[in-house]
Amino acid sequence: MTGFAPWVFLETGVVSLVLLFGTASVRLRTPSVRRRDGVVHDVWETAFLAGGPGRVVDAAIAGMHQDGRLAVGGPGVVTVRQAFAHDAVEAAVLDAVARTPGGALPVLRATARRGPAVQSVGDRLAARGLLRRPEPGRPWRRLASAQMTACVLLFFVAMLLSFAGSDVDAYAGPPPVLRTVPAVVVGLVVASLCRKACTRRITKAGAFALRSARAARPRGGGVAGAWLPAAPAVALGGTALIADELLRRQFEEAHRATAAAAAGGSGSSGGSSCGGGGGSGSDGGSWCGSGDGGSGSGCGSAGSSCGGGSSCGGGASCGSGSGCGGGSSCGGGGCGGG
Repeated sequence: MTGFAPWVFLETGVVSLVLLFGTASVRLRTPSVRRRDGVVHDVWETAFLAGGPGRVVDAAIAGMHQDGRLAVGGPGVVTVRQAFAHDAVEAAVLDAVARTPGGALPVLRATARRGPAVQSVGDRLAARGLLRRPEPGRPWRRLASAQMTACVLLFFVAMLLSFAGSDVDAYAGPPPVLRTVPAVVVGLVVASLCRKACTRRITKAGAFALRSARAARPRGGGVAGAWLPAAPAVALGGTALIADELLRRQFEEAHRATAAAAAGGSGSSGGSSCGGGGGSGSDGGSWCGSGDGGSGSGCGSAGSSCGGGSSCGGGASCGSGSGCGGGSSCGGGGCGGG
């Protein structure tokens, strides 16, 4: 049988099968871990699961500001008061301050989250099966997006053929738009589900670990900083939980600048929110962009959250970039993004 409608069925059917196979392969690449074995080892791993690399940097800056090692003043200028770091992540923040002319907070965040110390947090989580690496899913996300675009275009072409009354089929029957609707709907649904599955970076074990960390969080009234140190508070809930109003506002401005830079990059050069000063792109670091506190791309946003991120993921995290305003991701990871 010849004609436009059969060709649409063939295209959507073949691409949908390829997407399902690719998505399954991405999920199977993640190390199998029992959910109850999912645990986080430090505050940075909690932050990465909840909001990607951007959340890690935010937590480090907030903690170092709280104990006086960093000062964050208007308009978003970071200065070092005591050049002392307890671990590699804090050392990466200090290094980023030294390499950021003027100490602009948005640029500092972008620089620090691309650093090896922050990126390695995501690597550790992926090695333990709490996150899925972003690289295997990227080509399948692109293919899924292309399939969704193709389905929409094919539907409009079918409408035009129907209105024009021209069909290459040799038999009389329903107009092309009615004959192609089932194929277009199936293609859109499969592509949408596959793209979501390849974007979600946090695994079931990772989501369980994040829920456990949140369940263990001390409870209390008032702002978070009154009952929890700044770094763990930001790691779990984002910069919206910072008790210092001035610092919280500076982070909000930095997140808005990051979101604007990401939107500008997406519109002009394919969209790397890691470049420029800005949670999905890459300029050194495969987890760059998951969850950027304020977007829904964090690692934990899609399944917890995203994010992320990123990580999401993105899980981000988080960015930022899912899931998961004001530094609470989601999004992206990166993820987020899970």
